[in-house]
Amino acid sequence: METKPPIFQNPQMDGSSFYWEGKLNNKVGILLFHGFTATTVEVRPVAKFLNVQGYTVMGPLLPGHGVSPQDLNRVTYLDWVRAGENALIELKIKHEKVFVLGESMGGLLSLWLSAVYPDFIRGLLLFAPALKIPGLWKSNIFWPFVETKLKNNIDLSSPWQGFNVVPLRAASQLNRFQLQVLKKLPMVTTPMIIFQGKLDKTIDSSSSVEVLERAGSKSKQLVWLEESSHCILLDKQLAEAQTISLDFIKKLGG
Repeated sequence: METKPPIFQNPQMDGSSFYWEGKLNNKVGILLFHGFTATTVEVRPVAKFLNVQGYTVMGPLLPGHGVSPQDLNRVTYLDWVRAGENALIELKIKHEKVFVLGESMGGLLSLWLSAVYPDFIRGLLLFAPALKIPGLWKSNIFWPFVETKLKNNIDLSSPWQGFNVVPLRAASQLNRFQLQVLKKLPMVTTPMIIFQGKLDKTIDSSSSVEVLERAGSKSKQLVWLEESSHCILLDKQLAEAQTISLDFIKKLGG
C-alpha cells in the first residue's frame, strides 16, 4: 500500500523570516521572496551565500505560509503584496541600494514591487517566475467545494519545506495575482536576470520568455539552466546561479 506524503514536508527545518546584517557592504540590501506553498527554506542557501559576501539579506515568510493549508486559504494575494511592500520599505530605509530576488510566486511579487516602486529597486533576480501554471485556472472552479488537492511530482528527498497539497482558494488568488502582474509588466523598468530550469515541471517555462518579452526593462537577460527543475535555488546548478547573481549585484550595486 502506497504511503501518503506528509502534508507539510521537512517540518524540522527553519522556514521562518530572517534578517542577516551584512558585514562589508552596508549600502546594499537584498530582499528574497519564496514561492507559493513554500517557506524561506528555499531561499536560505542563496541568502547565506550573499550574506557571506558581505551583503545584508532579508527573507520574510509570506502570509499564510509555514503553518497549515487552511491558513494559506484564508489570505488573498493583496496580503502577499502588503507583506512585500512592508519588507521593501523596511530594507530601503536602511540601505541605499536594494535588490529583490524571487522564486516562482516570489518572482511575481518582485515584479509587482518593481512596477509600483521603480525607484526603490536596483535590480531583479527572478527564478522561474510563475506567470503561467498549467491548470491553475481550475482552482477558480473547485475551491468553493474542495479545500486542497495533492500535488503532482512530489519529491520527498528534496531539502524543500512546504505543503505537499495545493490549497485551492489560495491557488485561485495566485491565479488572480498572475493576471495583475501580467498587466504591470510593461511598467517594470528595473534591470533583471531571469533564470529558468529546463527540467521545470511546475510552471510553463514560457512564463520566463513572456516576462523577458513584456517587461519594459532595457537591461534584461534570460538564463536557461539545463539541469535544473523548478526550484533552482535547491537544485544542481545553484552555484552557477549564485555566481551570476553575485556578478549582477556587484555590477549594479558595488
